[in-house]
Amino acid sequence: AVVSTQSGHYGRGVSHDSSVNVVDMNSQEKVFRCLTKSLPLTTAIWLNETSVVCGGHDNYPLLYNIEGDKLAHGVRLDINEKKAGAGMSAMARFKKLDDLGTDDKGTTVTTTHLNAISELRVTKSDEGKVKQFSSAGMDGKIVFWDVGVLASTITELKI
Repeated sequence: AVVSTQSGHYGRGVSHDSSVNVVDMNSQEKVFRCLTKSLPLTTAIWLNETSVVCGGHDNYPLLYNIEGDKLAHGVRLDINEKKAGAGMSAMARFKKLDDLGTDDKGTTVTTTHLNAISELRVTKSDEGKVKQFSSAGMDGKIVFWDVGVLASTITELKI
């Protein structure tokens, strides 16, 4: 489905070929296409007139920006930082294994969602700009993302 920005100037869609497509709704001829290296995308929302967040089978949201005459890959929004700490109790260790997910080979999933993101929704906005959005994953989790917090913690973020 093609969904337009609040002003109706741009429309966007995601595809199973791992591409993000944005069309200029005024001319309907100018199409911005960004073919990603990620797994297929399934959902997307507009944060403002030039920034779109997409999610899919990589288990984390990605930000894309319209910059001039192109759609530029922004940044991964799910940044996990390793925290240094003292020893861990057995209960805490098992809880961590349960929360993060580990297979027989010791591979650990390092994303907030343990499975594909199936839907993104705007939960708070002000004057056409998204302040908070949520992601629902195939793992059953619903995660709320605060755009202000993301902007202050991810230095490469341009919204």
